[in-house]
Amino acid sequence: MDTSDKGGPEVVCWRDGALDGACLASARYGEHKFDRHLHDELVIVMTESGAGQCHTRAGSEVAGPGSVLVFGPGEYHSGEVWEGREWNYRAIYLDMEGLGALGAVFSPDSRPDKPLLIPPGLYQDAHLAGLLVKAHASLDEHGSVSLMERQANWWAAMGMLVGRYGQSRHELGEVRREARKIAQVREYVAANYARDIPVDELAELVGLSRYYLTRAFCKEFGLPPHAYATQVRLLAAKRMLAAGHSAATAAAAVGFYDQSHLNRLFKRAYGFTPGTYAALKPGH
Repeated sequence: MDTSDKGGPEVVCWRDGALDGACLASARYGEHKFDRHLHDELVIVMTESGAGQCHTRAGSEVAGPGSVLVFGPGEYHSGEVWEGREWNYRAIYLDMEGLGALGAVFSPDSRPDKPLLIPPGLYQDAHLAGLLVKAHASLDEHGSVSLMERQANWWAAMGMLVGRYGQSRHELGEVRREARKIAQVREYVAANYARDIPVDELAELVGLSRYYLTRAFCKEFGLPPHAYATQVRLLAAKRMLAAGHSAATAAAAVGFYDQSHLNRLFKRAYGFTPGTYAALKPGH
């Protein structure tokens, strides 16, 4: 499905019936900036031409041809087209179902509470990038490749990705007391995102000052609590849109001022509008 606006970026998104838990996208951007945002999927980006600069807590990196860029679920990031030129890329969005399917095949010891992990970062791996692009292209909604070939390409590419860079999550050691408090704040915000939570309420919840809480939250998660709440609202709106609700209904339900507020933030984060995302249908 084409989600481009007239005169704007060209973005096509689709799902393929051959895959579990995967959404696919092909994008062509001229001069463009992506606001800081997060996804609730694992995101894998393969650049075909041009380049994009991406910013995470780990720093800034430029993704060009022959590279594979990975963002973890919940990882806050932003970016722009490198030097304002052009960025053409293909992307794979794997939700928990998709990660579970990968884990069942390539990491049998993985569990739902410890899913397979592809560490976030930029991988300069032309061979892997080529396999991923080949698999992605065969899953194009306009293609005529057989189901057997599409699946074979997919599993070959995923097998190399997991084999080279995948790992099972290990048990975390004893977490610092303050880190546990900040995690508690994050969970509280995620559970109450639909209302405007005062910072005082969060500070009282964990017994920290407003200033220290905000600074520690930014250090741990890359953004202040109010901005994290906005990202959680956007993810909740995406789920409602995918379930068939209107943008106006979603905006009201997740706590945005109105539909235009949702439209503006959604497009700045994801590159297209809630209406075009809602029209996304599974491929056949």
